[in-house]
Amino acid sequence: MGPKVEKKKEHIVWPPPPWKPKIEFLYTITTPDDMQIKKGFFRRLWEFIAGESKKGVVKPFGVFADDSGRVYVTDTGDQSVHIFDPKDNNYFVIEGITQRYRLTSPIGVATDAERNIYVSDSVMRRVYVFNEKGKFIREIGSDDIMQRPTGIAIDKTSGILYVVDTLASNILVYSLDGKYIKTIGEHGGGKGQFNRPTFIAIGKDGNLYITDTMNVRVQIIDKNGKFVGKFGKRGDATGDMANPRGIALDSDGHIYVTDTILEAVQIFDKSGQLLLVFGRRGTDSGEFSIPAGISIVNDNIYVADSYNMRIQVFRYLKGSQLNNSAQQKK
Repeated sequence: MGPKVEKKKEHIVWPPPPWKPKIEFLYTITTPDDMQIKKGFFRRLWEFIAGESKKGVVKPFGVFADDSGRVYVTDTGDQSVHIFDPKDNNYFVIEGITQRYRLTSPIGVATDAERNIYVSDSVMRRVYVFNEKGKFIREIGSDDIMQRPTGIAIDKTSGILYVVDTLASNILVYSLDGKYIKTIGEHGGGKGQFNRPTFIAIGKDGNLYITDTMNVRVQIIDKNGKFVGKFGKRGDATGDMANPRGIALDSDGHIYVTDTILEAVQIFDKSGQLLLVFGRRGTDSGEFSIPAGISIVNDNIYVADSYNMRIQVFRYLKGSQLNNSAQQKK
C-alpha cells in the first residue's frame, strides 16, 4: 500500500530487459509532498507566519512501514523520527520525550498491534515508546542492561520485543510493557554468536533473521535462540558481503540485505543462494549512497538511502518468481 503517484516515464526494473522484471522502482520519499500529504489549515497558517517549512529527512537510518501505509523513518542527522501517514493525510515528527529531552541517536523503529511506536536510541541506551500520535508512554531498558541498542523487531502475536545490542553483540528480549525476559547470543564467531550485529527481522516462519555485521553474514535463529542457519562471506564479488546492515523478508520468504559498502540490496533464499542484486552507487533513482535500514510490507520495499537523504520505494513483482539471476546487476 502506498500513495497514488504518477509513474515516472522511465520504468526502472531489475533484472533489465530482455529478462522478466522481478523488482521495480516506484518512488522516493523525502518530504510529505512526496507522499501527497496535503498541508492542513493550521500548518499552512503557521508557515504563512513563520515561513515555509523545509522539513524532510536529513540522514535516514532505520525505516519501518506498516499495513496501513504509514512509513516511519529514524533520522540520525535530525535526531528525530518522521511519520508519514498518507491514509490520514498526516505527517509529524517525534523529536523526544519533551522539548528539553530530545532523542540523541534514533536507530531502529517498529510498531505494535496498537500502533504504538518503539524507537531505539543507541546513545541513550533505551527503547522509547510513543503512542500513534507521538506522545511519550514509557521507556524500556537502562544503562545497566543496554550498551548500544540498534535494530528492533516486534512479534505482534506474542507481544515480544527483540532488541539488537550492537556493542554487547547479543539480542535482548522484552515484553512490550518493558519487562526483561532473556538475552540471546554472545560475542564470537560461532553458531549463535555475534560480532556487532545491527538489524533484525522476523520471518513468517517465526525465525529471527539478524545481520551479523562484523562476522559479515546473516544468522537465522529461532525464538528460543537456537541456531537455525547462516550464510554470507566477506568479499566484493556479487553475492559476497562487505558491511551488511538492513534486513527484511518479502511475502515469499526471500531475504533482502542492504550493504553500506557495496551500496546495493542483495536478495537471497533461506539457504543463502544469491537470487538478485538491485541498485548501485549513485544519486539517480534506484541508486544508493550508504543504504541502511530496509522494511517490506505488502511486497513494497522501503530502503533508507542515508547519504542521498531519502527513502526509496521499490516493489517485488510477485508472480515472477525470483531465481538465480544475480549476475544481472544494474
